[in-house]
Amino acid sequence: MASSMLSIGVSGLQAAQTALATNSNNIANVYTPGYSRETVELSGGPGASPVSGVSVSSISRQTDAYLSAQLDSALSASAALETREANLSQIDNLLADEEAGLAPLMQQFFAAIEGVASQPGDPAARESMLGTAESLAGQLNAFAGYLDEMDAGVNARIGDVVGDINNATTQIASLNEQISMTRARTGEEPLGLLDQRDQAVTELQSLVGVDVQEQDGRLSISLGNGQLLVNGSDSHDLVAVVDPQDASRVVVNYSAAPGMPMSLEEGQLEGGTLGGLLGFREESLAPAQNQLGQLAAGLALTFNAQHGDGIDANGDAGGDFFTLGTPEVLPASGNTLDAALEVEFAPATLKEGEDFYSVALTGDDYRLSLEGGEYRLENLGNGTVESLSPDSEGLMQHEGLILSATNMQEGDSFTIQPTRQIAATFGVAIDDGADIAAGESSGSLDNRNILALQQLQSSDALGSAGSFNDQYASLVSQVGNQTRLVQVNLEAQQSLTEQLTAAEQSVSGVNLDEEAADLIRYQQFYQANAQVIQTAATVLDTLLNIR
Repeated sequence: MASSMLSIGVSGLQAAQTALATNSNNIANVYTPGYSRETVELSGGPGASPVSGVSVSSISRQTDAYLSAQLDSALSASAALETREANLSQIDNLLADEEAGLAPLMQQFFAAIEGVASQPGDPAARESMLGTAESLAGQLNAFAGYLDEMDAGVNARIGDVVGDINNATTQIASLNEQISMTRARTGEEPLGLLDQRDQAVTELQSLVGVDVQEQDGRLSISLGNGQLLVNGSDSHDLVAVVDPQDASRVVVNYSAAPGMPMSLEEGQLEGGTLGGLLGFREESLAPAQNQLGQLAAGLALTFNAQHGDGIDANGDAGGDFFTLGTPEVLPASGNTLDAALEVEFAPATLKEGEDFYSVALTGDDYRLSLEGGEYRLENLGNGTVESLSPDSEGLMQHEGLILSATNMQEGDSFTIQPTRQIAATFGVAIDDGADIAAGESSGSLDNRNILALQQLQSSDALGSAGSFNDQYASLVSQVGNQTRLVQVNLEAQQSLTEQLTAAEQSVSGVNLDEEAADLIRYQQFYQANAQVIQTAATVLDTLLNIR
């Protein structure tokens, strides 16, 4: 009897020690990211005897795989929205500033034109018009520079995030291997390694949205299109590379094998910081750059056309009032070496029945390719494709653009960004107020041409895009609406994430009050079993002392 009591007490003492150690480990890791609360499962001791003591059957993590997957998905969506909101807010604040925005400067410029119209012979009025034109050009340049810096920042950030993704997938693959080896060697669950792997998956989801599957204790992780990032102990990297169609952009490729990258559609990289960056660039930043450039190009082309119809104070024909760059043309990396494409803006025109110049420019980008002996122009905004035929001079025209291709071979292509960089090139061509072509004759009081220039403010000089004010208001409104929509979605997503976090913590998190209560309970458990051992020892001594 005494020996049975002793062995039972020892088993209880060992179980209590394990429970206290597990309880202490929970308390110690209460603030450890990714730690899952551990519990001890007790069962009757081995053997057929009804009084065989107690044993620790397992130490397990308290997790809910379905809930954890939901939380990871919510965190991925939140990270994407946070990235978009942070960047969109910068553009929104820039464009909507009532004091530093373009709207007041355009108003001041046309007010100065009105001043010249009132007093065409006044040198001060002419110099004031030049000054406001310089201010407008400077602000357009500044806005373009700011957006270009954001674009460069997005490119750099994409590279950084891709590196973080690769680090995470490498870590997960390594943990897959360690977990399998530990299970095979000890037959036990490596709880700490499992926590580390789950935390690495959560961090990966915050970087890019992925699908996670578990088979035989190993995780397989893939992108939305099924491309595997982790397969057991193997991982496949993503690679940030220069877009072969557009050298100004960094895109993401998939490395199926060393030296064998595969291009990925940006729609396959949704969720997380990476998805947020790509979505912001494609849906917000590039359109804002294009529309700002469309405004600058339309203003310069229509103003120059009308200005050229007038006579300046020296009796000379009016020249260009504004300077403007040419559309950006980017050759594909695999083009024939001597293939070339030149693109320039078509001059503004006077449409039948209208008394103001206008342009047909859009804010879209294009890709010109030679396929089946035919020039095909794809609108990269809406995906429409048109066939173009050169005229007798080898020129092709489309929506305010004149294209001239030479030595293009089958499969060659060029990306055309008509207005992307135009705002940065916008400037004032004249530096003397006397060069303003205010009249239609050499008379100093002739203001007929300056009145026509003033009329451009309220005319639909940008064709279907409306007036200059309409175009800028549309840009401000579009960015503002996108920002507010993202903010609303982010708020809702954060609320969902908080709810899921609370639910997940109720299962896996460490509650110090509960652990403190368990600590007292297990301490009493330990003390009681120690008392059993002491009693067994006393009984045994009594038996041994019987003569």
